[in-house]
Amino acid sequence: MKIENMQQLFEHSLAQAYDGEQQLVKALEKMAQASSSARLRMAFEQHREETRRQAERLEQVFTALGKEADAEKNPVIREMISVGEKIISSTDASPVRDAALIKAGNEVEHVEMAMYGSLRDFAQLLGHTSAARLLEQTRNEEKAADELLTEIAENSVNREALGAVQV
Repeated sequence: MKIENMQQLFEHSLAQAYDGEQQLVKALEKMAQASSSARLRMAFEQHREETRRQAERLEQVFTALGKEADAEKNPVIREMISVGEKIISSTDASPVRDAALIKAGNEVEHVEMAMYGSLRDFAQLLGHTSAARLLEQTRNEEKAADELLTEIAENSVNREALGAVQV
């Protein structure tokens, strides 16, 4: 599909966000299972449930636009998920793996904050006020998830990883 106007860009970007959230639900489950820190596991599990609600929120946006919810492959999120899977397969369960998973999680959250900030701006520009509110709510949740991961890293996991046996 050739994108020729802001409405098409908005809808295309929504479809990529929808794919990203669907993929992240699965990835967050794997990340939770791979975490050795109980607090980190809980954070990933909590965000997985939040991510499910974010996908539902995107469905609400599509409905408000009179469109069916549609997913278009999000290559950025999919590649970031692939990196997370490589972290899991190339590290043993340990604080070092936890630190790497937090880093990967923070990276995804930053991409999502940018994505939802742009989507919110597009919605506002196009006069989709209710969609803009829903997208801002998701952006705020992504920011909170990023802050929680950072807090877990700074207050425990990174120090524990530093103390791990160096070979």
